[in-house]
Amino acid sequence: MKRKENQRIKLTKTLLKKSLIELMHTKSINKITVKELCENADINRSTFYLYYTDQFALLKEIEEELLLNAREHLKNIDSDLNNLHYLKELLYYMKTNSDIFYTLLCRQENLSFQTAFINTSILNLKINVNLQCEEKISDYIYRYLTMGCFSLITKWFEAGFDMSPEELAEMIFRLSDNAISVYDVSRG
Repeated sequence: MKRKENQRIKLTKTLLKKSLIELMHTKSINKITVKELCENADINRSTFYLYYTDQFALLKEIEEELLLNAREHLKNIDSDLNNLHYLKELLYYMKTNSDIFYTLLCRQENLSFQTAFINTSILNLKINVNLQCEEKISDYIYRYLTMGCFSLITKWFEAGFDMSPEELAEMIFRLSDNAISVYDVSRG
């Protein structure tokens, strides 16, 4: 009985999340009401309020889940070309969840998620890519690499995935490696 209940809860939450993302394709989160969110998901408002206080709480849960999963992929990526498959896995994950990622990464009204995603990526770089240069310089390089990758990924989404995750991963690694080599004294 408990398992069935857990499945029902998961299904309900999944429907609500899909509904919110669908509505966010055409509207800002500020203009989406719980009533229309529930109507779109074909779920009672009382059921919605069992799990969430409002549409912002639902969005926060979606964002936290995406960031947690992205962190799991990012933690294995470093400057070693042998770890290219971890970046490919992240890109596959993003492509598989493109509806959510596109909505949250590529639309201007979702700056809080974009900022959190960028900060998570920068932190991952600092942990996994040890640059052999001054800290002041390395902070700029980490920011440059992250923003460049972010720009390539959003372009990839906007272009309808006009290249494979493997091709994009290879491009990111090559561009990043070239950028790192300019300031990394251990390579000079």
